[in-house]
Amino acid sequence: MLLVHPVQEAVRFLPALLAVFVTGRSSDRSPWWDVAALIAVVALGVSRWFTTRYRITGGQIELRHGLLNRKLLATPADRLRTVDVTAPIWHRLLGLARVEIGTASGTLSERIVLDALAAPVAHALRAELLHDKEIRAGDAGPGDPEMASVGPVSETVLLQLDPRWVRYAPLTTSGLLTALAVWGFGTQFIGAVTGPIEAAFDQFRAWGVWVTAIVLVVAGTVWVALLAVTAYVLAYWDFRLTRHPGGTLHTSRGLLTTRSTSIEEGRIRGVELARPLLLRWARAAHLSAITTGLRRAEPGGGAGVAPLVPPAPEQVSIEVGVAVLGDPEPLRVALVGHGPAARRRRFVRAILPAIALAGLAGVLEWRFDLPVALTAAGFLPLLTAPLLAADRYAGLGHTLLSRYLITQEGSVYRRRVALQRDGIIGVVVRESYFQRRAGVATVVAATAAGRQGYAVLDAPAHHADRLVVDLIPQASEFRDR
Repeated sequence: MLLVHPVQEAVRFLPALLAVFVTGRSSDRSPWWDVAALIAVVALGVSRWFTTRYRITGGQIELRHGLLNRKLLATPADRLRTVDVTAPIWHRLLGLARVEIGTASGTLSERIVLDALAAPVAHALRAELLHDKEIRAGDAGPGDPEMASVGPVSETVLLQLDPRWVRYAPLTTSGLLTALAVWGFGTQFIGAVTGPIEAAFDQFRAWGVWVTAIVLVVAGTVWVALLAVTAYVLAYWDFRLTRHPGGTLHTSRGLLTTRSTSIEEGRIRGVELARPLLLRWARAAHLSAITTGLRRAEPGGGAGVAPLVPPAPEQVSIEVGVAVLGDPEPLRVALVGHGPAARRRRFVRAILPAIALAGLAGVLEWRFDLPVALTAAGFLPLLTAPLLAADRYAGLGHTLLSRYLITQEGSVYRRRVALQRDGIIGVVVRESYFQRRAGVATVVAATAAGRQGYAVLDAPAHHADRLVVDLIPQASEFRDR
């Protein structure tokens, strides 16, 4: 860590170091100031190792760190919810790992991060924190031989990555988002490559509009696909999902940076089966756990949503969901449709904006003589809107089981949620002016897990009332009053 911490601090202070270097080149200042700034950053990184201590004692986890501003974090072990073990590439080269301990609140300020552990000690600590019912009263430290000697525990493998699943990567949005990020970064340096850009525009003019469009679409598709495959491999390589006899689910993944996450099954309140449009066409999906005590974003998931299955065949995701829930019905049960009023709202909300856009394109064509391609692009949503509306209604529905509320919505990003009824702490009914006229309502099941609320969109009014009473029996008495 005496090597890692200075590098981390140098990355954090890189903008300041660059500013010092640039101002030094534009003035007659001595270059020794640049050296002094770099030495100060290295000294700060080294000081982190000398000023950081942790211990586990009396059922409490404590972390103390800081040089000038001393900080002590302490949390009872029974508030522990998740334990992540990560190893960036520089940690792996040195045989080290970082342990992040998430508490009941799940906020970043209350996460205890131990960034100076040998890899075997980190994994042993994870096992001890999650699976020991009573943490021993003695102090524990990075050199504790008892902790380092904790042996491996047999786990049940629920899923292991099949390299063939990489073919689903181009059907996700990760490649497009990465391409946009690369483009945004590259625009900062366009001025330095004006020559090649001008040559490319000359070549495009020589090809003509249609050939240029085809070349750009093909090149862009290939580029986005390559970025998506790269992101998939980096994030999910060697993905494994296992179940520990002590009652936790454990995921490990990553090529350059490895991440291991453990979640108590007692904190899982349901699962979320996501089937974006392109993945749905390929009969693929990805699965996430809805859990408490996890508030930070996870790759492939979100706040309070932990990925259990990367983009993979839909049947694989369903089978893992059945294994996690212990019930085959929630992810396979047929849903109750929401009727003609909900269907009409899907079509109205899809077609009216498309008509407005087509009208705007027609006006601009009449007044400013727009290129044919732009005018056609303005009318294209009018052709696709009915298909989108029909697909959105086909994916809309809900059902109530003895233990789970099942809800589904979306077209471009379709999501089916199986939420435990025991995890629902309240119900919110929303009715806009247009919903009241259509005789529908949106019922939001509030929960302390995942996204904090899961909606049943545009349910018929009598279904919404029945749903509220079934989820919160006391609501019937309130409504009668």
